[in-house]
Amino acid sequence: MRRLKLTIEYDGTLYHGWQRQPAFASIQGTIEKTLGEITQSKITLVGSGRTDSGVHAMGQVAHCEVKTPIPNEKLLKGLNTLLPKDISIKKLETVPPTFHAQKSAKYKTYIYKILNSPVPSPLLRKYSCWIIPPLNIQKMNKAARMLIGKHDFKAFQNQGTKLLSTVREVYISRIKKEPPCIVYEITGSGFLKQMVRNIVGALIEVGKEKMTVEDFKTLLKSKNRRLCPKPAPASGLFLKEVYHKIS
Repeated sequence: MRRLKLTIEYDGTLYHGWQRQPAFASIQGTIEKTLGEITQSKITLVGSGRTDSGVHAMGQVAHCEVKTPIPNEKLLKGLNTLLPKDISIKKLETVPPTFHAQKSAKYKTYIYKILNSPVPSPLLRKYSCWIIPPLNIQKMNKAARMLIGKHDFKAFQNQGTKLLSTVREVYISRIKKEPPCIVYEITGSGFLKQMVRNIVGALIEVGKEKMTVEDFKTLLKSKNRRLCPKPAPASGLFLKEVYHKIS
C-alpha cells in the first residue's frame, strides 16, 4: 500500500464540480473510477478542496491509497490515456503516509479571468466572464488590496454554509492585465464556499463604478452576505495552485 499525490488539471465545464455525486459527472468520481479500473481496486480520492460546478483547475491536488505493483509512471500514462480529454493528471508521485491533500495545504491561489470587451469571444466563453462596460482597473485594484491580511470574510461566504470561523488570511489580492483578459489573482490560507466568485462579483461592481472603494470596504466589514452583489459566473474561475508542506 502506498499513498499517491496527484496534481490535476481540468476543464470543469461539463462537470458538477469536484465532489463525487451518484447521479452526475464529477472530477473526483471520474478519476476514482478510472484509477480503480487500472488497479482493479476501490479508490477513494481526497482533494485539497471542492471546486463548484463549471470551475476549472490548473493545479488541483488530491491523494489516495493504492495497492498495486504498477509503477507510478505507468499509472500516470494509463490515467491520461483513459481519462476524458478535459481531465489530465499533470504529476503523480508517492508521498509519506502523513501527507493529506487538504490538511497539509498551506495556501491556495485562484485566478479569475474577465473579458472586458464590447464584443464576446467564442473561444473564451467557457473560460472567462464577459463584461461589456469599460472597467476601472485602478479602482478595482485599490479595493482588491483591502483584502490582504487577516479578515472575517463572512460577507463573501455563500449563504447557508455553517463554519466555526469565517476568518481567513489573504497574502495576495490584485488585478492585472493579461490581454485579452483582466485577471484577478488571490492567494490565501483557505477559502469559504464561493468566496472568490463573490469577491469578483463585488470587484466588478467597483470597476463599473456602481460601487465605490469605500462601499467595498464597508461590505467587507459588514459580515453581511445580503449586501454583496451576485457572484461572478463559475466559468472564469481557476484553481491555479495548492502549496503543501510534505514532512
